[in-house]
Amino acid sequence: MLVIQLIRPIVRAIDWIPLAVTGTLAVVMASVIEAGSTLSVGTAFTLLRMMGVMLGAAAGFAVIDEMTASTDATPVPRQWLRCGFGGLTAGLLWGMACAIAATRLPQGGQLRVAGMAVEAAVCIAIGLLTASIAGRMHQGKAAALAGMGSLLVIVSVSLVLRGPYWPWLYPDEENWEIVHYGWLAVLLPVLVALNWASRDLR
Repeated sequence: MLVIQLIRPIVRAIDWIPLAVTGTLAVVMASVIEAGSTLSVGTAFTLLRMMGVMLGAAAGFAVIDEMTASTDATPVPRQWLRCGFGGLTAGLLWGMACAIAATRLPQGGQLRVAGMAVEAAVCIAIGLLTASIAGRMHQGKAAALAGMGSLLVIVSVSLVLRGPYWPWLYPDEENWEIVHYGWLAVLLPVLVALNWASRDLR
């Protein structure tokens, strides 16, 4: 019952602007890049990976609760709902961009959607996690910006860690499947950590 009572005020309180702007950008870019011709698989692949990171950063703004500075504790359901709304919205927007990109591929062109979706899910979950942790030390948008910075640092470090099991392999590379089992293995502890970070902020 508490969760149901919290839904409407939380939806109104969430800062949707970062997600709305980033999601609109993702959909527009998937629609207009290489306009007038088919969208190459490589371009679509790069675009969707970039948007997974950007939507992860934007999702962090949804978990920032301006009321924590004036209340003794943040109820667990409120934080969970913020994470849920932010994560699901970011995932939906990424899915829309992916669907648009897929319809623009040349005949016979395919995206490795399952693996790319796992990558996006991990980026979004890490964005929520870093913002939630930052929210324990900062207030308001400063926490969201700190969380976004942390996500970008993590992504930047992963980009320079080259090797046969580089996290950002291309679909035609032989270790693609193994690497994406790794992405799945990362997702679970990130979600566990996010659950921990969403506890009462006392």
